[in-house]
Amino acid sequence: LSLALSVAGAATIPPGVDLSMDEKHPDISQRVTRIIEDLHYSRPRIDNSFSSAFLDRYLDTLDGNRLYFLSSDISSFGRYRYELDDRARDGELEPVFDIFNVFRARTEERITYALSLLDVEPDFTLDESFRFDRSEMAWPSTEEELHDVWRRRVKNDGLSLVLTGKTWEETAEILQERYERVLTRIVQLTADDVFATFMNAMAHTMDPHSSYMSPRDSEEYRIQMSLSYDGIGASLQLENDYVTVINVIPGGPAQVDGQLKPEDRITGVAQGEDGEIVDVIGWRLDDVVQMIRGPGGTLVRLQILPAGAAPGSLERILPLIRDKVKLEEQAAK
Repeated sequence: LSLALSVAGAATIPPGVDLSMDEKHPDISQRVTRIIEDLHYSRPRIDNSFSSAFLDRYLDTLDGNRLYFLSSDISSFGRYRYELDDRARDGELEPVFDIFNVFRARTEERITYALSLLDVEPDFTLDESFRFDRSEMAWPSTEEELHDVWRRRVKNDGLSLVLTGKTWEETAEILQERYERVLTRIVQLTADDVFATFMNAMAHTMDPHSSYMSPRDSEEYRIQMSLSYDGIGASLQLENDYVTVINVIPGGPAQVDGQLKPEDRITGVAQGEDGEIVDVIGWRLDDVVQMIRGPGGTLVRLQILPAGAAPGSLERILPLIRDKVKLEEQAAK
């Protein structure tokens, strides 16, 4: 059962701003609840029992490895345990966002602590261990207990790099970038992302094959099924805040034009001949992809930092006419 309902794109929320329900979310929540009860093959009745399961799955989705929440946080969320069924049915999902805002605050606290540990090299002669899979463990009860978990995690992460021959200074620099990326990914989540996460917690409680698809996820699914989309024909990934070209798809506009190369970085995107170039450094990859895709026959202008060029080097503007891109190499055989 795939649920593809309309949610418009949302802008990135800056740090420190709590997320809250969008005006479109109540209606979608009500519709999803009705669809599950009326059309799911098991014909479930969403009641207090399911409400409790929703909460547990949502918390596991956010912090399944017990690295951010304290047990006191989990206890405080217990007041919602038998409310989420009615709230989903009525479209009143404020608790879902309250829980996420606590999660984001805890993430900022944990990452700040982890970064502070990088100032001093750990004592690797001590006989200590770190448990990778904490999913079956209880949430830590005190800040001191959670700090010890993170101290061991940082030490383990550092040891993995030191064993490759890196100095602690090199290791600390790598870990700083790694931990800051974790925080950036959390900060960049939008209200639509939070809403979709909870809707999926609801759907997955029914069975492993039921999912809620946001419009963006639904479009990606359509592309995977049809093996085609309208765009420029380039595979992209995010590397150190830069959207980087991994490869150029044969037969696509970028390959026909011949100027876009692997390892080129896209630093800005503009629509049409006169559209303003929007700086996209540090953006989420899927947001940049949505800007680059568009109806066939339309113009998109990319601001390119060539492969190997240092930041601040001369960039070039590359105009491309979007067209149908075939993903034939992804076809099943």
